[in-house]
Amino acid sequence: MRTLITLALLLLGALAHQDWTYTEGPNDETHWPEEYPTCGGDRQSPIDVQRKKVRYNPSLKALNLTGYEAQSGDFLMTNNGHTVQISLPPTMRMTTAEGTEYIAVQMHFHWGGAASEISGSEHTIDGLRYAAEIHVVHYNSKYESYDIAKDAPDGLAVLAALIEVKDYEENTYYSNFISHLEDVMYLGQSTVLSSLDVQDMLPTNLRFYYTYEGSLTTPPCTENVRWFLLADFVPLSKAQVTKLENSLLDHQDETIHNVYRKAQPLNDRVVEANFEYHSNYQYALGSELQSYLRKIDSKLDDLLRSEKKAKRRCRYY
Repeated sequence: MRTLITLALLLLGALAHQDWTYTEGPNDETHWPEEYPTCGGDRQSPIDVQRKKVRYNPSLKALNLTGYEAQSGDFLMTNNGHTVQISLPPTMRMTTAEGTEYIAVQMHFHWGGAASEISGSEHTIDGLRYAAEIHVVHYNSKYESYDIAKDAPDGLAVLAALIEVKDYEENTYYSNFISHLEDVMYLGQSTVLSSLDVQDMLPTNLRFYYTYEGSLTTPPCTENVRWFLLADFVPLSKAQVTKLENSLLDHQDETIHNVYRKAQPLNDRVVEANFEYHSNYQYALGSELQSYLRKIDSKLDDLLRSEKKAKRRCRYY
């Protein structure tokens, strides 16, 4: 009974939020501020991260992610008319460098797909839009619930990652999720995942990130979100991205395409990173990682020397 009530509430919520769209028309993103004034604010998201203007902050340590690893349970996956959303357990938490703890609520995706060459990430890097983007939404643990935190000035945080497509084989960590997209084809439809591994759905390198103060990227565009955009990327195959782009239908039974908001003005905000940018790297490597790589090289040299010594000893036997 409880499950049925939850599903009904989700369906009602999905139907109630069809008063805005991404695409052209009277309710598209250019008209959001008319109904939701905050959408016209000065601290809106997403943004274009211009790497040469990012400020390096060495005090920004790695995020501490707990409960992100593989776990079993009932994870509700829903088509809300704008994206596919997965409910997350409160045991999933993110702690920032200064010790603020955030509790996970849900994760969802943004993608393109209206034409084969249209990508759909919300954040862009030096003007480049990637294939898709994953958002893990959290609320500040100092508040009793998400409903309270969503209106607080320091209430929310989003961990984001860009998805890229090259000549990748299938990312098996996405296989279970993608196989269930057909179960939520229509608006309001839900299914339950019996297992979930969010950490493996994120980039391999979770150490380096950009961060800035911004907003929700959908109405009401509340300007109380601390963003953490990972520097590394999630690799998916072309077939997997195509499946994501073409599996869900909206309230008009049309395929949900181009569900991303365009980059917003940075204004007087500063984007920080916990690594230094070097244009000759695919993405910048902070001094800590460079030091770590040098240590690995040193250990490899030691191993090679040990191997040569062992071979020389073997000649005498």
